[in-house]
Amino acid sequence: MLSSKKRLIDNKQQLGLTILEVIMVVAISSFILIVLVRFLAVGYPLSKTTYLQVRSTETARIQLKRIVKILREARQSDTGSYPLVEITPQKIVFFADVDADDVTERVRLELSGTKLYKGTLEPTGDPLVYDEDNETEIVIMANVRNDTDPIFTYYSGDYPADTTPLENEDLSDVKYIEFDLKIDADTAIDPPAVEVQSQVQLRNLKTNLGEVVAGP
Repeated sequence: MLSSKKRLIDNKQQLGLTILEVIMVVAISSFILIVLVRFLAVGYPLSKTTYLQVRSTETARIQLKRIVKILREARQSDTGSYPLVEITPQKIVFFADVDADDVTERVRLELSGTKLYKGTLEPTGDPLVYDEDNETEIVIMANVRNDTDPIFTYYSGDYPADTTPLENEDLSDVKYIEFDLKIDADTAIDPPAVEVQSQVQLRNLKTNLGEVVAGP
């Protein structure tokens, strides 16, 4: 009889210890879960921003390569106008055959807010005219954080011996263009902005190939 009571007490003690262990396991698991949830809550936005940053930077590099290729072949318009139309730190307008169809398009690259726009205009009519109402516009880059800093910097034909940027100069002085874009998917979260840079020499405006004369 005594032995049975002892076994009953032992069983109760074992049961009590088991319940205590379960409570401890639940408490520890809950703590780990809370830490994990907080980690994911912090880490997911960062991971998302990093992904967007990489994608935006890669898009900027690809588009910049295309811009360089087009600008390198800037040429007189089909109406005889000078290859360059307008140059500012955040806007450039020029003529080039952008789609290899032997028609010279009028191209506008301009930063507005955090987006870089590309406007393309083909000549129409007889005689040919470039009607700005017919321009098609697309966004080619987003998350551009230059603010008031220049995207386009212009140099003379003496570059790189003369690294003085041209300011408010005659269009015919421009022979070399440098690009500097600051790409940042979210300025409030790391990683910081990435600078995407390139340069291009305007082949058809080289002085050693002869002067390009502006048309009417």
